[in-house]
Amino acid sequence: MAVAGCDSTAIGAAIDQSRSGDTVYLPAGRYSVSQTIRPKSNTVLKGAGPGQTVVVCALSEPGSILSLAGRENVEVSDLTLDGNGDAKALQGISAGNARKLNLHHLVIRHLVKGGGFGPHGILFSGENPTGRGSVTDSRIADCVLESIGLGAEFGCGIRFSWGSSRNQVLRTAIRDTGRGGIFADNGSTDVLIQSNTVSGSGGEGLGIEVWGGCDRAVIEDNRIDHWLSFGGCDYGAARRNVVSDKSGAYKFCGIEAIGSYLVITDNVVDGGQKIGLSVSGSQPKRYCFWARNTIRGCNQWGAQLQGESGGMAYHYFHQCRFLSTPVGLGPVWYPGDEGHGFRVNGDVCHVTLEECESSGNGRLGLQLGGSRVDALCFRRCTIRDNRGAAVRGPQGYTALEWTDCSVEGNGDDRLPPAKAFSHPAPEAVFELRREIRCGEPVEPIGRCRVAHGQIAALLWDFGEGVPSKELRPRHLYDRPGRYRITLIAWDEAGRAGRATKEIEVKR
Repeated sequence: MAVAGCDSTAIGAAIDQSRSGDTVYLPAGRYSVSQTIRPKSNTVLKGAGPGQTVVVCALSEPGSILSLAGRENVEVSDLTLDGNGDAKALQGISAGNARKLNLHHLVIRHLVKGGGFGPHGILFSGENPTGRGSVTDSRIADCVLESIGLGAEFGCGIRFSWGSSRNQVLRTAIRDTGRGGIFADNGSTDVLIQSNTVSGSGGEGLGIEVWGGCDRAVIEDNRIDHWLSFGGCDYGAARRNVVSDKSGAYKFCGIEAIGSYLVITDNVVDGGQKIGLSVSGSQPKRYCFWARNTIRGCNQWGAQLQGESGGMAYHYFHQCRFLSTPVGLGPVWYPGDEGHGFRVNGDVCHVTLEECESSGNGRLGLQLGGSRVDALCFRRCTIRDNRGAAVRGPQGYTALEWTDCSVEGNGDDRLPPAKAFSHPAPEAVFELRREIRCGEPVEPIGRCRVAHGQIAALLWDFGEGVPSKELRPRHLYDRPGRYRITLIAWDEAGRAGRATKEIEVKR
């Protein structure tokens, strides 16, 4: 049924008359709304297109322009929600105690800083602190959110909050916000953030952040300006993201990983960051796989790993590159200590770098500092053309391995003395069937050989989706293509081995 009029009364009347399965249609035009729009469950609210149907905020009381609180199975599409610079628009779209919401082909814009939390273009939230009444199993796709809360500490594009789990953000563009782009917090698990773009992130510049127990988050194929962050989350994956801003603004880091059983692969960080890769914080940070990441041009360090009170252990880096960290470019935190390609800063042990490169940096290739840094392995790594020494530190270590590394053209090519480990690293191997098809379970079988003790932990990366720590995991591919499957195995003493196979999944 079509809305007959251009105000809240007309929209509300059409919604009141709608029944399950109906579509409430807003023809092309400009609609001025003084009351929050509240579609019913099991209905569709649809405009003529984002540039044609424009809903403009003229709220009489502070609130959301559109609310889906308490709703289920609602689709909203093909219209623009315009905050009109009115501080009474606290959120563009909000929802709580809801599920199966489908928001697509929307434009949300011109929300301004007010006195509340936000504003957000879209806010899905349960109750603080219990997480009851959250929003689940919902999808946001092909939207544009712009000019959201400029200057507001928590002005951001999209947030899944307090237990709002199994939600997706796909192919959405977010531009010019007070804080950043896409957020999940406080136990909002199993989110998928894929193929989005984020630019103009204000404040701390958090392009994408999952924080506080948002386990099994998958963040893939996004292009953002600053700072992709896992903050206290486990079993997550960040793949094929580009983190770059050439405007001259330098914010905290490119990719931050605070958690365990994380997979971070095939990402590029190449402008606008003080630190390329960052590991820190009080939570345990264990059993993580970093592969084929390229880090370039960060103005403080290419990477900083510091365990702090939770400690950092059992991380495996494969084919990561730390390149061209400059000296004296933009404001730096620690003048005179910038320009290092790869930096360790205490409470870090059992870390392996295989076929990694640290080259062309303004000072050190590797800075291995801080206390309780031990049991580091460097296998077939390249350290070259760094203006300072190839390596400085560590101190007081019991084991350090250099195997077939290439070290040349640095200010000083000497390496700290190797100290042998008590036994060889485990050998990780696995088997899987030759032909893999979409929708059929893949069940690789790990067969790890150890020289001493037993295998303590495994980590599988399937090139998509959520990592696994099982001996015999089960994974389904729903898209054809070529994928890498990698198994990392750690023995009881913390030594690590890797096995990787490329597969082709057919339809």
